[in-house]
Amino acid sequence: MSEKKIENQKKSFEIRDYKPGDEAAICALFEKVFGKPMGKTESLRHWRWEFLENPAGGLFVKLAWDKQRIVGQYTASPLRVYADGKEIFAALSHDTMTDPEYGGLGIFRNTAEALYAEQEKAGHGFIYGFPNSNSIHGFEKYLNWRRIMSAPVHVRPVNFTKYFFKKLAKKVKDDQSNKKSINTGLEKTFSEMKSGEYKLSVVTEFNDWADDLWMRCQNQHSLWVARDKTYLNWRYVERPESKYVIITIWFEKTAVGYAVIDLVDKEFGSTLFVLDYMVDLNFKKAGDTLIRYIVEIASNSGAFFASALLPPGSKYRSLFRRHFFIPLHEKLFPQHLYFGARCFDPSIEHLVNNPKAWSISWGDNDVL
Repeated sequence: MSEKKIENQKKSFEIRDYKPGDEAAICALFEKVFGKPMGKTESLRHWRWEFLENPAGGLFVKLAWDKQRIVGQYTASPLRVYADGKEIFAALSHDTMTDPEYGGLGIFRNTAEALYAEQEKAGHGFIYGFPNSNSIHGFEKYLNWRRIMSAPVHVRPVNFTKYFFKKLAKKVKDDQSNKKSINTGLEKTFSEMKSGEYKLSVVTEFNDWADDLWMRCQNQHSLWVARDKTYLNWRYVERPESKYVIITIWFEKTAVGYAVIDLVDKEFGSTLFVLDYMVDLNFKKAGDTLIRYIVEIASNSGAFFASALLPPGSKYRSLFRRHFFIPLHEKLFPQHLYFGARCFDPSIEHLVNNPKAWSISWGDNDVL
């Protein structure tokens, strides 16, 4: 018998639900497994926002304990989802982790199945997420997930000449004298904005206009997270440490679209991510106008790229492609992401497993 098997005989775990006060141990395990805080700098505040303050309600957290030591977890954030004309509950799977010293004991599978049983009891239609290349096979093999598609990443080169020469020169750091920010991009872009039938403005929260826009747009796609003001404020305004920019577009006194953007320094270059995007397609050229300003902000901010997730059934896919957002080949992904799900309700399985039914954005992932 190998040394590992002997060691595993001395280890055991039991699964239980979250209890108040467990969050400190959860965050400590997260930092041990992933080598970084759960939020950008402070894990506890981020955890409370993500789980205790979720407006969809319900706490879906299964923890594995070896006596007084937390050794694994499987979690999901419940969300209201618009599915073929009606609202249902589903959940986003994320922050799955096992203590490296407790691998091979079945913690991943057992905590997941315990949580799925609770979801089914609560009436959830399905669970979905964005497994990477290291985990997708485990989700398929052990948890009966369906791989729906590779993450539909689209990229628009912005300051590509600058990016090319930076890589050619093999610079490690940007010249701080030339470094810009998204605020610089906003100031320059909107100061040069010409008047026309549409007005663009930056806002700090989603108000009643967002609910009105969602009611007009909800039937654009067969399957997507319900994007009303309650969800949007929780996801983009109340999230700790995040400084997203919300751009709205108006026709007279009617909000006809919005975009949520964020400028992030990545190993492959500074990138402006389109975290969320919605536009009322009954207003011609509104979508093009909004995307054009997103690209201008990216350029004025010094970003090398702008990026959006655009699945094959997205009504916005052709809009972005007109502005030269092109599909990124899987071989060029810095880290390969997949989009997958496990369905609990057989009546919607055909919908959940259909990539053309979905509308997803970078903001539907909890990473950015």
